[in-house]
Amino acid sequence: MNMVSTRMAYAVLSVLLLASSLPAAADVAPVQRDAAGNRLETLLLQGGQGPDGPERYCTADGQWCVQALPSAGEDQPASLEVAERADAEGEPQMRYVPIDVVDDGDLRVWPFIVRLAPGAGAGQAVADPQQAALQNVLVGGLVEARAMYSGGGASASTLHLARIRHLDDGIQVDADVLSVAWSANKMIRACFSERDFDQRAGACHDEYSFDAELALATEAQDMPVLRYQTGATNYPAGVSPQRDSLAKGRLTKKDLRTEQDAQCSYTRTFRFTSGAYQPDQPLPECSAYTEP
Repeated sequence: MNMVSTRMAYAVLSVLLLASSLPAAADVAPVQRDAAGNRLETLLLQGGQGPDGPERYCTADGQWCVQALPSAGEDQPASLEVAERADAEGEPQMRYVPIDVVDDGDLRVWPFIVRLAPGAGAGQAVADPQQAALQNVLVGGLVEARAMYSGGGASASTLHLARIRHLDDGIQVDADVLSVAWSANKMIRACFSERDFDQRAGACHDEYSFDAELALATEAQDMPVLRYQTGATNYPAGVSPQRDSLAKGRLTKKDLRTEQDAQCSYTRTFRFTSGAYQPDQPLPECSAYTEP
């Protein structure tokens, strides 16, 4: 592979890795409501606390704000700091959601919040009228992991949802009520000779992409019903990270297209059962896409 091809490959890889750390266009959705009155809202970026401070995201009314905090020390998890302002004049109440982050990984805010309908999401009867009147929510963090290879690199993120609810004895933080793959990009393989270049029809890298969306289902129950939809693609057509890209023989021009992976492009409905969200059917094996 010549110097120009090498520079172009790394330029493309840089773009892919950067894109994986930003919310996808499909993420920026309008407010969604279900039949029970639960609402999925976009959190608005407010900026950080100083040039090196974590980015803070808030609801449009300022009642809820979320920011991702790094680990405070060895063997300490990273966390989401969730600020709740029950009234415009009062001081915000701070809650912390612990989230484990892989070595050399990052935690960032999922830029959405699910605001539960009045009285929903507590999981038990709440006798204290002040506590019962407060809003329960779902907030999320995206844990990102990256890896570099001699022929490219990969990045992947996992969504972790937490529930914050108001009970008679105070605030309850349920740290991991849902964990699903969210976004991934992978670029592997390389051309090391003119023969490699010819055998691969000039497509020296295999590229893999995975993206997910989370929405409210229209049906209603005490906890929101969530619809999880994914899309996975590979380029060139017919390649797989689990086998040699030339196992099927020399690539041709007709292979130089992006192909959807039917197994890893799917939809599942998640319902809240026994303290966590469970899918309506098992998720397929897609670690070749979702793990860097």
